[in-house]
Amino acid sequence: MKEIALIGENCQVYATVLGKLLERGNSVNAMVDYPERLMIENSQLTVSRVDFYHEEAMQKSMTGYDTVILAYDDNLTDHEHNNETLNHFSAAVTAARQAGVKKLIVVGGMQSEAFFVTLLNRIDDIDWKFISTEGDFATKTADEVK
Repeated sequence: MKEIALIGENCQVYATVLGKLLERGNSVNAMVDYPERLMIENSQLTVSRVDFYHEEAMQKSMTGYDTVILAYDDNLTDHEHNNETLNHFSAAVTAARQAGVKKLIVVGGMQSEAFFVTLLNRIDDIDWKFISTEGDFATKTADEVK
């Protein structure tokens, strides 16, 4: 099985998706902003730093991956965090396209779904899926990985 790139900020959504992917036996490169905060050891896990502020660096990080998962956490009480998340998302989608990613799975909250899906609807060169963080999102995400 090929390695999957899981990209996002260290948050509960990210951790839950990562746990489910590893539970299912997937090889995962967990690309996060602060890899030293990721406290999981697993032989199927590689941990890397991703620089959300440099699109070229993100593109380089995604090169060679068929499947990339972007995991985001919405926090409606923190307007600044939400704006930063949406900016990171836009740059990550552009980087994925430039890197030749074939399948993009986006996991995010209902609060940002309209933004995410609006941007994703504009692309036709990547097979994409949006999964809301409602319900059993981690299982749905892992089910999409094939």
